[in-house]
Amino acid sequence: MSLDGLRDAAGRFSILAIDHRDSLREFLSPDDPMSISAAEITALKVEVVDALGDLATGVMLEPEYSIPQVRDAGVLPEGVGFLAALEAQGYLDDPETTPTTLLPGWSPAQAKASGASSAKLLLAYRPDGALATQQEATARELVAACHEQDLPIALEPLFYGVASPERRAELIVETADRFASFGSDLLKLPYPGTADACAAVTNLLEVPWAMLSGGGSFEAFEEQLSVAVAEGCSGFMVGRALWGDALRSEPAERTEMLNGAVRERFERLLDVNRGVGDD
Repeated sequence: MSLDGLRDAAGRFSILAIDHRDSLREFLSPDDPMSISAAEITALKVEVVDALGDLATGVMLEPEYSIPQVRDAGVLPEGVGFLAALEAQGYLDDPETTPTTLLPGWSPAQAKASGASSAKLLLAYRPDGALATQQEATARELVAACHEQDLPIALEPLFYGVASPERRAELIVETADRFASFGSDLLKLPYPGTADACAAVTNLLEVPWAMLSGGGSFEAFEEQLSVAVAEGCSGFMVGRALWGDALRSEPAERTEMLNGAVRERFERLLDVNRGVGDD
């Protein structure tokens, strides 16, 4: 198993995240999410990958709207791998109601057969949460199931209900400590909050970690990424902070933005990765 299909020669990840599903509907049409059709979601994902895929080392996709549609559209560049999301939707509405489950009709074996370079599993998680033990068990089970298929897996513990920046940093470091023993090949984490916390995460892990954008502003993400990679973070997985405003625009403006301002943003993130890698 190898993540080489998702990173550059220096070992850094520059991942375009476009695996959003219901959250994309809600982002595009908060008052009437279901007004956004499946065909529209697929078309948007194809357009984003077409505009930005050549800059990425990998793309995050899912089997409802983009696997195999993005590959079938011919917009995934040669040599750019993809991560396949495994998780079902819905449990994030109340993250302490039920543990994460697989998307019905989808499995690590099917993700492997689809041509994915890696699986990805998002779990609502807090180490002090009501479902922490169950979510940890789910993570271990899915790591084992993916490895049985010779498929790497990235784990993404998604935080919720944390108002205090200090407590947030503590929880992220504690999560890294716990997840370090689960056997995943990559961890996808939010910004830990400080340079010291980033260094603590790096020191706890024997596998690389990449920083997610979390839907905030691009400028904040760029600044945070600079801190994180200086302390050992291996790159980024960026979604709405990169392309969000473009997808909310009218079609003609969207195309112009994706091929202009959004590409320029992606290139700035690549500069962050390259600058550290060249030191």
